[in-house]
Amino acid sequence: MMRLEITANDVEDMKAELRATLPEVKSSHRIEALARGLGWNTNAAMRASLANGSAEVSTNEGAFLGYLQEHGFDSEPGRIARTLAKVGIRRAMALEPLLTQFGYNVYRGRSKTPEERRAEFMADRASMLGDHAADEFIQASRFLSQFSKRKTINRKSSSYGLKHQAERFGDSRHSRGYVANGMLIAAALTLGFKVQQIDPDSPNAWFNISSKMTNDGAKLALAA
Repeated sequence: MMRLEITANDVEDMKAELRATLPEVKSSHRIEALARGLGWNTNAAMRASLANGSAEVSTNEGAFLGYLQEHGFDSEPGRIARTLAKVGIRRAMALEPLLTQFGYNVYRGRSKTPEERRAEFMADRASMLGDHAADEFIQASRFLSQFSKRKTINRKSSSYGLKHQAERFGDSRHSRGYVANGMLIAAALTLGFKVQQIDPDSPNAWFNISSKMTNDGAKLALAA
């Protein structure tokens, strides 16, 4: 389960996301389903809770889908989680303007012109808000949430190495799958890890991540 602190402005972004992805659902039903999917009983309760600040939420897919079904609508599984994930991704993109799915910037092939690299950069930034990227962000967040933060940057495990470990992370409830380097970095930023680009030409980053999991003490594999 992914947890994230949100504000009233984030709710407006989520409403817009659901309007685009569930256009057939009546507006009032979308908003009420969103409130229930984020842990409130009603939209009014959600508004009141966020009126004077932020709140930490986690997704309740059963409540989200159940409300829609009660009113004659449906949605694919995972929609509420993706909608919340995109709040975190937007936050990470604002913190790191050079972040893409590739990592920092895009692959600098010698045959590419500056204009081609710029176009690729913009396309890669836009793709960070797609559903597949949101799924990768969720997977990376679940993986990184197993680790605590230390005071100093851990230079023994880079984002590229950690993203491979995130791909192998999962259980009977959560499928394993590809995780882009940039989505691992985005998840780390959203979870509050300190993020340090390895060098100006590198797409990879280091974090202040502990070398041990918080739940069972399993060590991170050392990865360059």
